[in-house]
Amino acid sequence: MSGSLFINPTAFEIGLQAAFAARSQSSEAQGAAFERFAKQGFPNRRAEGWKWSDFHGALRNMTPANDGEATIAVAPSAFAALDPLEFRIVNGRIELPAEAVPDGMRYGILDPVATIPELESHAIATLNVAMTRKALGIEIGEGAAHARPVLIRHINTGAGFSFAQTLVRVSVNAQVNLIETYEGAGAGFYSHLFHMALRDGAKINRTVLQETGAGQIVHALCAAKVDAKARFDQTSLSTGSRLSRHETIAHFWAPDASANFNSAALVSGERHCDFTSHVLHKEERCKTRQLHKGVARDRGRNVFQGKFEVERKAQKIDAKMTANALLLSGDAEANHKPELEIYADDVECAHGSTAGALDEDALFYLRQRGLDEHAARALLIEAFLGEVIDGISDDRIADAFRVKMMDWLESE
Repeated sequence: MSGSLFINPTAFEIGLQAAFAARSQSSEAQGAAFERFAKQGFPNRRAEGWKWSDFHGALRNMTPANDGEATIAVAPSAFAALDPLEFRIVNGRIELPAEAVPDGMRYGILDPVATIPELESHAIATLNVAMTRKALGIEIGEGAAHARPVLIRHINTGAGFSFAQTLVRVSVNAQVNLIETYEGAGAGFYSHLFHMALRDGAKINRTVLQETGAGQIVHALCAAKVDAKARFDQTSLSTGSRLSRHETIAHFWAPDASANFNSAALVSGERHCDFTSHVLHKEERCKTRQLHKGVARDRGRNVFQGKFEVERKAQKIDAKMTANALLLSGDAEANHKPELEIYADDVECAHGSTAGALDEDALFYLRQRGLDEHAARALLIEAFLGEVIDGISDDRIADAFRVKMMDWLESE
């Protein structure tokens, strides 16, 4: 690859192109993906859907060095007590569990997906397709129901960039609890692309926890195809970073599919957290519930963008979306953009959004009953966020999330 593919390239883009050119092996499709990315560039605030999360601005002066091969010591997970089947992606390098493969499951390291037609206009997904070297593949066999949760730990420690993909297939009538954590004090850029397929009658409970360093830039995209009578439940908790964006794209391809998407952002300092989703209802009688709660203090920024799209033949859809934010300081921000795009005429779809401060009357009531101001504020915030955590079906995972929530509240 000779010459720059970018117009007026930034230092980071020059580093990306050099890293891609230095690779010993890349497919033709990956080369085409890199060229597509070079034409698009990183999203900036002028692009609809990215005006509150400017990746171009955040990355333009970032260190371009690729330190993804660094070897580090990994501390035990916050979920170790649950005895999960643990996978690690450390600075982009995949580590498989050092134990026998459970019955009803297959996993391994695969070649990455080299093209995604539905995401070719998504610049960061296109870059991920070009740059990812290997992917983690997990398949849950037909009818299998695993009591042990599957844990995928994304651990990033460097100041460069790393890319990874995960492919999960949940077969007919299979069930699995999946936990993902984003960890590490690094100040680099990490991109993860998650492909999920839920076959007929399958069920996945996915929980996501991000608690990375304040200087890290994270983009995580989960693209799910949901078949007939399948169920996709997802709960996410993020304390943000310099810039973090968690995207969920779910396509309901068959009737009677359902999903619950709950998310909570707890941001302080100058941290930024963006939860963005797009749910496409293509067939009849699908049901979606989405709830977002954001709490911001100091100069923290909480972003929520959710879109429900209903095609003309997708009648009898039941979809409701709610986004609420608490602002604990005058400089904190909440940016919400809920959307409905409906072409069917027999549906029940709704959305709502609120933002405000803690209720002074409620604070006064609690203070009069012996609580100091800090304890009273923490109790009200805990109650505000509780509905999100309550959506986790596994009590052990829910308790671990509550501990993380209380740690953040105690740090106020």
